[in-house]
Amino acid sequence: MDPLTPIPTPPSQRWREFRIQALPVLTFIAVVASVAVLWQRYVFPSNIVAQVDAQTANIITTEAGTIEALNVVRFQRVKKGDVIAVIGAGNTNLLAASLRVIEADLAVMRQRIEVGEFRSDQNYENIRLTYLEQLVQLQVNRVKAKLAESEYLMQADLFTNSIVSSNALNAARYNWEAIETEVREMEKFLKVKEETLPKLRGELTNALAAIDQSIAAQSSLALMTVTNIYLRAPIDGVITSVSNHVGARVMAGTSIATISSTEPERIIAYMRPPITRLPKVGDTLEVRRRSFKRQTAVTTVEQVGSQLEPIASALVVLTGTSTVDLGLPFAVTLPPNMQLLPGEIIDIIYEPKH
Repeated sequence: MDPLTPIPTPPSQRWREFRIQALPVLTFIAVVASVAVLWQRYVFPSNIVAQVDAQTANIITTEAGTIEALNVVRFQRVKKGDVIAVIGAGNTNLLAASLRVIEADLAVMRQRIEVGEFRSDQNYENIRLTYLEQLVQLQVNRVKAKLAESEYLMQADLFTNSIVSSNALNAARYNWEAIETEVREMEKFLKVKEETLPKLRGELTNALAAIDQSIAAQSSLALMTVTNIYLRAPIDGVITSVSNHVGARVMAGTSIATISSTEPERIIAYMRPPITRLPKVGDTLEVRRRSFKRQTAVTTVEQVGSQLEPIASALVVLTGTSTVDLGLPFAVTLPPNMQLLPGEIIDIIYEPKH
């Protein structure tokens, strides 16, 4: 008896059997493999959040004034030392009025000094004329002294011949001695007066020069109070915000612009409670960048904070809480092979070794 020809199974029936028997198994294997890959490459511990530290600098005016110039706009790149803004710290009309008041006060003082110096010159001339008169009187007294001496010698000769009495002789001698004493004392007095006389003149001659110096000093001080203030960039970076405009009147402590550095220095991470093991300086950890192709690098803990602090606002969103979230901050060194952007949120895998 010839064997029967097997009835061929249609493809639809084979596909149905495959879907019933093999497809669930393959799907399960694929899901497990996908979960394993996601767990290894994309899942990160929920108790650690991190962000690349963005260094910023606020340009603040230290004096009240008017913004005379603003040399930057948002997203403009600047270098350290560039002039960001010019603040006119003062009112030119007020300056001019202040200078006029200063000059008027010092002009009055100048006039008083000039009057005082004129009176001093008058007194000096009077004293000098008196000195000259006393010199003349000294010469007269010297002549009188010679006459008195001659009178005494004559009386002495007459007394020797018994022509005059001793009283007349004594009177002539006393007169001669009195005139001689007056001459000697006047010579001493006039010598001292001659040495003192030059000192009585010129005591106020430097006063006018002092007034001129005072005017110059006070004018310079007033100008310094209205000198323009140049606000310069303290770091290299990009202008992220401009808070004022040209012509605005600002008070001391007002922010003019904000600069953000383009070169990050480190990563700031927060470990949220519960904390099973505190991070230590030198601990190694893995940094993962949030991109389609995950970049990873191994880095170390640089510094560790001493207390729980509020987590940065950009990272609080990741925790899914609306209240203030606390975490232990610690700094992580930048991996050299990853071009991280300031402010970028990254994942950190920290597996402490026991």
